[in-house]
Amino acid sequence: MKSLFRSIQRRFLVIALAASSVFLAPLALASSYPSQPIRLVVPWVPGGFTDVFARKVADAMSKKLGQPMIVENKPGANGSMGTRYVAQSSGDGYTIIMETADTHAINPSIYKDLGYDPVKDFKQVSFLSAQPLVFAVSASVPANTVEEFIELAKKRPGELTYGTWGIGSVSHLGFERFANESGIRLNHVPYKGVSPAILDVAAGRVDAIFVGLLSAGDHFKTGKLKALAMTSARTVSQMPGIKPLQALGYQDFDINLWYALGVPASTPDAVVRTLSEAAQYAIKETDIKTMLESYSMEVRGTDAKEAQAIIASERERWAKAATEANISAN
Repeated sequence: MKSLFRSIQRRFLVIALAASSVFLAPLALASSYPSQPIRLVVPWVPGGFTDVFARKVADAMSKKLGQPMIVENKPGANGSMGTRYVAQSSGDGYTIIMETADTHAINPSIYKDLGYDPVKDFKQVSFLSAQPLVFAVSASVPANTVEEFIELAKKRPGELTYGTWGIGSVSHLGFERFANESGIRLNHVPYKGVSPAILDVAAGRVDAIFVGLLSAGDHFKTGKLKALAMTSARTVSQMPGIKPLQALGYQDFDINLWYALGVPASTPDAVVRTLSEAAQYAIKETDIKTMLESYSMEVRGTDAKEAQAIIASERERWAKAATEANISAN
């Protein structure tokens, strides 16, 4: 009987130790985190602003965390390939994602087999920033205003082209909305990233683009691109005299690019807090803040809770836009 009792005791002890290890493992991870390099996955091609911004953020966060943060580009399917990779990664805090409206607000509405859920599969770390877009055309396009562009498009229905960084991207939905409101037909030319799209518009191979200032600023300076309007709700100091589309009669036309950091949903909250604090430091307390302000970008660097709420709201907003544009990537 005593041997049976001792056997039962041992079994309960083993079960108790196993159960405690399940609860203590995340705490142990959090207390030692980070103890190795961290990968920041950018689901876009190198060279665009998302990539450049990610590298600056990674460098600043590395200083705060005491470990290198290595940027890894995994482009494809409007950012969904790299995002899916992170969603399926271990939630140990060593693989994080640079999110955009494309990956976490638009893709779920246009891809049937996305491979990830932007809400269930991720915890948000920080909403970093947002930048206004410029409605730009190639220097070879004989139009210097939005009205002239529309007049040209009506004379040549379906002939004028616009470049984007992918089907269902912010720029794609934005142009579809503009074309519908202005009563014109344009030809969509999708690319795998913003850099090749800008190069073809600057070279005159494609007519128009919605593009961020940081991605195309030099092309405005050299005259290869002409700015017709802002897609944001406000003017910006870097583009004097360039009015928002809303001021030209396009109601509720406020389109921008935003950037956030996320991790797999299984990541311990303590690790998320550590990453969030490092992200807030990078955005608010380093030269990144000056850079963002110089391009009229919003300086956010929110905590995890606020980031979660913002992206949930953006998800609802862009889902409606995708439905209205009747866009599907499948």
